[in-house]
Amino acid sequence: MNTLTFPVKLQGEEEEQVVVGAGAINMKNIRLFFSVIILFQTRSLAPKIIKFSTLLLKPVPNFVKSIHAWIPAASGMIATHALSGATTEVKSPQGTNITIKTGEDLTYNFYTGRWTAQSFSVTGVPDGLNFSDGSGNGSITGSIAQPGQYEIQIVGYRYANLRGSKTPVHTLNLTVNKDTESSEIENPLLDKFSDLKILTDRWQNSWLGTIYFPKDGNWIFHSQIGWLYAQSSTADTFWFYDHDLGWIYTSKNLYPFLYRHSPNGWLYHLDNSTTHRFWDYSQENKLE
Repeated sequence: MNTLTFPVKLQGEEEEQVVVGAGAINMKNIRLFFSVIILFQTRSLAPKIIKFSTLLLKPVPNFVKSIHAWIPAASGMIATHALSGATTEVKSPQGTNITIKTGEDLTYNFYTGRWTAQSFSVTGVPDGLNFSDGSGNGSITGSIAQPGQYEIQIVGYRYANLRGSKTPVHTLNLTVNKDTESSEIENPLLDKFSDLKILTDRWQNSWLGTIYFPKDGNWIFHSQIGWLYAQSSTADTFWFYDHDLGWIYTSKNLYPFLYRHSPNGWLYHLDNSTTHRFWDYSQENKLE
């Protein structure tokens, strides 16, 4: 009978010879044997040794099967993470909190990393601001006339026309404070018009049309009617003095109809005419 001899030295004792019959050794016994040797060498039931012994005692086919089952699952998780839009985000060197004054020019630049977004969705943009984008970047520019808190949300898409994976929402918190310095020289009539939109310099668009507001005083210049002296006690309600027509009255609800004080009668503003300003209902003719 063939035998195998192994030297074993226990802690604090003399080395001994362990004789084992070779025919009795099989795969399972070998794993058990090595586990016993490890336990003798350390005289400790440490968690790492128990874990290792359990691994050795596990049937080989099941162990290999568990490895094959783990590899595809792990690789699937890695692949999903790599393709997910969460790995890319919209960023800006200017941060996510901006404070400006009314009428102040704003240029907010943003971009994406890792993969390049081919299109962007931007929502919550207030009047006065414009959005433009390119490959992997974009910008929001303009100025705002009304003070307040604005939340602009930006999302990048991997492909054009807002298709494919998308980034998490990037939120720009924009605070617009009233410019107290410029308000000291603003025309007081600005507060009497609702929904004003800044065009250029002191030109603004309103329900009455396109108007130029000087720095102070009650005079305004209408792009079609001309110079008007304005008096207003409530918002969007006005008496205007015209050099040719005298006092005329209108409001946001009445316009383009106007009431003429003297002679009494109703007028209609001909905003599409280049030679006449009003239609006079009482005289049934056009007025220059």
